[in-house]
Amino acid sequence: MAVQRVDGVRNATFSYAGGEGVVTYDATRTTPQAFIAELERMTGYVATVRDDPHDGPDGHDGGVR
Repeated sequence: MAVQRVDGVRNATFSYAGGEGVVTYDATRTTPQAFIAELERMTGYVATVRDDPHDGPDGHDGGVR
């Protein structure tokens, strides 16, 4: 998966049918803006950060859609 090539992205899972995904990342190595930009560049898809009530305690396991 394209976004997993970004330094600091630990895991990424996407549902193309649902149009959403979840990215787990190291906030000391990347930001949502950085991996979203790379995802858009590599795939042509447009992505945004979605607030998720199931975020991890550090808030860094948000959804991307």
